[in-house]
Amino acid sequence: KAALDADKIFVGGLSWQTTEESLRYHFEQYGTVVSVEVMRDRVTGDPRGFAFVVFQEEETVDLIMADAQHEINHKVVDVKRAQARGVAPPSIHNNNKRQQQQQPGDGDADGNNNEDTPMAERGGGTGGTG
Repeated sequence: KAALDADKIFVGGLSWQTTEESLRYHFEQYGTVVSVEVMRDRVTGDPRGFAFVVFQEEETVDLIMADAQHEINHKVVDVKRAQARGVAPPSIHNNNKRQQQQQPGDGDADGNNNEDTPMAERGGGTGGTG
């Protein structure tokens, strides 16, 4: 099996009525479906609105991605290639948090952070419209 889950897709924006069977029925048009897993809430068992579908051939994923949109249970769903856990690029939000931790937030006390300084203190115009 491919290390990067090349034979697997993520399907998001599912109708709450969508089942493994309806997903399998839709995607079998493209190629052999190995498994379908609708993700559910661990406590309630309710569908969480997304699923993973694994195919026998990774070429099947290419065919699916070539189609502009997919409609399942009268709802257009969001289909993407699945990313193996830990392979997806890091979130930009996490990077920003790390940078803030490395530079403690006393920037405005020492006057280096001009963004927080009012325009008048930076020597900008405070009026002169009259």
